[in-house]
Amino acid sequence: MPKGGSPEEELNALLPASVAVRFDEMFPSVRARRVRRRDRKRAEMLRKAEPVLQRALGPLEVVRFVTNGARQLAWGLVTAGSMNPFTNRTIFVLTDKRILLIHTDSKQRPRLFANQLPLERIRAATGRHSYIFIRSGREQLMFHGVKRGEAKYLRRLLESTPAKEGGWQNLCPRCFVATDDAPKSCARCGETFKDPRKAALRSLLFPGLGDLYLGYRWYALLEILGAAFLWTLFVVVLVPAVRARGFSGVLIALPVLAFVALLHGSDAILTRAKARSGLHSLDRALPTGDTETT
Repeated sequence: MPKGGSPEEELNALLPASVAVRFDEMFPSVRARRVRRRDRKRAEMLRKAEPVLQRALGPLEVVRFVTNGARQLAWGLVTAGSMNPFTNRTIFVLTDKRILLIHTDSKQRPRLFANQLPLERIRAATGRHSYIFIRSGREQLMFHGVKRGEAKYLRRLLESTPAKEGGWQNLCPRCFVATDDAPKSCARCGETFKDPRKAALRSLLFPGLGDLYLGYRWYALLEILGAAFLWTLFVVVLVPAVRARGFSGVLIALPVLAFVALLHGSDAILTRAKARSGLHSLDRALPTGDTETT
């Protein structure tokens, strides 16, 4: 990083050379001749996303803004899915053609899948504080956990269109071709994707197994431990009740069993929805530029 240089020189030294950036929109605070900590963070985000952007962006496509937060389908607000934003960590990249959503790990490195929304499919962009609601022709997506100032600025950059058809698209993690569906394999490169039904069945069998199949290892471990605790509680309640009252003692443990069954079913539904949130490849993740597999 150049010492004693201008704000433009300092930030340009942090930006990836292979990604075209609309500098004035990316760093609005530079107009006041200062570089904020968040400006540096934004440049670092773009650098970490560079391996994906190199493959996903068109030859003349320009990045206008980037931020990070958690991606959430609007209906997830009323489900347990709204309680696990760390599995939905996302880098939000606005270009002159589309919005790119890149799933990341805790260090903001690209991880499992990516989505896009062409700008002509945006019907409305609203929100308050750190929330952004983007409605397309088919669905509404909530992006939350954004810095308040960035969320307000980003909503101003997003323009609504009269489009009434078309929604978010999935991107193949190998060749980054876009599709409106959730196919079993990529029509262009043949990459095979994980089956949402298999993920749901695994979670129905035991909570956490579906997320483990999809690649959410730490979250899956928490689910498995929680389900194991509930099953242990059921056995601890059931055995003494049966010994004391015989078969009628089973009725005492039924509420615990009903709760466990509800957990299995709801986790299966949520896991299927998570599997359909992007194309999860069978044998590769998003490129990170690292030599190690993440």
